[in-house]
Order: sequence, then structure tokens, then C-alpha cells
Amino acid sequence: MELDERTAAGVVAARPADSTMQRTIASTRGIYGKPFVRRFGSGTAVGGYVDVEYRYNLTGKTGSFDQRRMVPFLFAEITDRLHFGTEIEFEHGPALENADGEAEGAGEIKIEFATLDYRFHEALNLRGGVLLSPIGRFNLTHDSPINELTDRPLMARQVIPSTLSEAGVGFFGTLYPGERSLVGYEAYVVNGFDAVLGEPEDGRLPIRDAGGKRGDVENAPMNFVGRMAVSPFLGLEVAASAHTGPYGGYGDAKPASTRNATIWALDATFNRGRFDLLGEYARLNVGLADSLKTAGVAPGREGYYLQANVHFGHGWLSPRPTSSFTAATRYDFVDYQRRGGVEDRQRAITAGLNWRPVPDAAIKADLRWDWTTAATGSGYGPSTKRVALSMATYF
Repeated sequence: MELDERTAAGVVAARPADSTMQRTIASTRGIYGKPFVRRFGSGTAVGGYVDVEYRYNLTGKTGSFDQRRMVPFLFAEITDRLHFGTEIEFEHGPALENADGEAEGAGEIKIEFATLDYRFHEALNLRGGVLLSPIGRFNLTHDSPINELTDRPLMARQVIPSTLSEAGVGFFGTLYPGERSLVGYEAYVVNGFDAVLGEPEDGRLPIRDAGGKRGDVENAPMNFVGRMAVSPFLGLEVAASAHTGPYGGYGDAKPASTRNATIWALDATFNRGRFDLLGEYARLNVGLADSLKTAGVAPGREGYYLQANVHFGHGWLSPRPTSSFTAATRYDFVDYQRRGGVEDRQRAITAGLNWRPVPDAAIKADLRWDWTTAATGSGYGPSTKRVALSMATYF
């Protein structure tokens, strides 16, 4: 049985031809779960996804359009056991405007991942390259066409630096301990975070800008990142993941081994018929330099989100065989743990409706309320209201 990516949160898709089992954990499939790969036989395939957004701040009365992402995928089946996959992300429609290669505006071009995989067995696969780090479920399933809401969760931007990818090597696979249950795992050694995770902004570490070092460097502080996901029965997936090790110290005589950064996360998804429940929690702990401690920078933060989806309206609009609607709502919370007894928290509520003419494409409309604590930490300030309209599709 083949299910679309919207309802595949803990279920699905066909395993390799030499196996008799019928499903794998959706969030562990990576590029192998992309639609163009599912339609692909052998050789090399090209696909990707694209999205466009309009945002309007109801509080500030400002709005703008954004070509948010255009992301080509390349996949090559070099042999039946050796595969290559890559994702190249163009954000905010970058334009090279002169011979020096300076980009216009805030656009960005980067390799999201580029990996070589060798399959010894379904339970043991070797992977090396720029890896999409398996820290939390959302980091592995962040594509715009999959997600029912336009904005990514706060936790996936402020606690886990979405979208986190790093250079490294390791193993992944799927095990089948029972007739209905399965376990998926990924475990890698990677270069780890650079510098001090960025310079503090208003007492916060800019985790969103943190990332693993990819280039050729000396004395890279090795980190471990891994995730284990368990599906005891069809429709349920629970997982734990961690990213830990020293950061900074690149090119120094000795890595900054006494300063570690650790992110650990728990996530769960449940699907039953028309209903999906999603949730994820993550916590960050950073060993800070004395100067940052003195400046009042918090050494950690935590956050979570809870989301509910309801699918309905199948066949209401043309094309009737594939058309459907989804109503989604999400609660986001992040505690930045400002030092000195002053609270620094942020929460958001998002309500959205989308229409999918086909499972691989969505037209979305979201309304979002954001609250942050006042400078005194005495409570939440007034809400900021925003509307987001977007379109996203795989191709």
C-alpha cells in the first residue's frame, strides 16, 4: 500500500524489491521519499520543490511577496547498492548582479545535503557527505509541500537550527523486531558547530544561524548526531535524537574541547484516518565562555510544538480523484531562559486551511498570533497578527 507524504507520518512506502516487508518509517526515508524518486526506475532523476509566499502583518500594516525557496533534487542510482542524492537550495530568489558574484538582497544558495549511500543490507547502510542531520523529525521532513502550514515551527528555528546539515559519515537502517513493529535509526560523526554558535543578539544566541562546518578545516571538533524512531504499529511513530560534542576551535592548535553544545529532542506522530497529531520537544545546552556568562547570555533554551490536522473534502473540487482539503492548527512555545531571573519566552498559535489539487502540491492560507514576554519579564506583551498565503509543489 502506498500513501501520500501528508498521511505518511509513521507509515509507508514500499521497501526494496528484495524484501517481503511492506513499510518503512516515513521520516527516515530522506530523499528516497521524494515523489520524483518514487516515479523513477534507474539511472539519474531530477526533481525538486518550489514555493512562493505572501505575508501581511495585520499589526504593522505591512506586506510583501517572497520567492521563498526553489530547491532542485538530483538522484543517481550508480549501482543497485550505491546511490547519490543531493538537494540545492535557492532562497529568496537570489540574483547574481556583478562579476564579483554579489547577491541581491537576502538571497542564499547552498547545498542542503549531498550524500553517497552504500547498501550492505536494509539494516545497515553507509552514508557520507553533507548530511541532513537527524535531530528531531521536522529537520528531516521540512519540505514546504509536505507541511500543512506555511511557517515552520518556532522550535525548529530557535532551538534546532533548521535546516541543519553537516559534513560527516555514518550509518542508517531499518530493523523489524516484530510482525507489525519496526525501528529506524541514523547515527553519524560530523564536524560540529562553528565558533560560538554566532554572536549574541539581545542576550540570545542566534541558534537559527548556527550550522555544521563543511569545508576543509584543521582540528574540527567531532560531534555525534543520531536518531532512533520506533513504529509499534501502523500510524504511530515515536523517536528520540541527540546532537552533542565540542564546538568552535577550527584551525586552533587544540579544539575547544571544554565547551560543548548538546541538543536533544523527542518527537511523535499519530495518524488515524482523517486525523493527524504531531508534536516535538527540543532542548539546547551550551557551555559558554566566561565573557558571555558575564554578559548575561543564557546557556540554554527549550521549546516544543503541538499540531493537529484534519483532512476532508476529498473530491470537492477538480481534479476530483486527487483533490482534498486540510485544516491545521499549531501551538508553538520557546523558552529562551534569559539569565538573571528575567523571563524571555515566545509563543504562537497558527490556524490554517489548505487545498491540495494533488497530494504533492498545496495552496495554503494561515493566520498566526505571536506573543513575546515584555522587557521586564512580567508577562506577555500584546500579540502580533500575521496572514500568510502560499503555494508549494514538488516537481
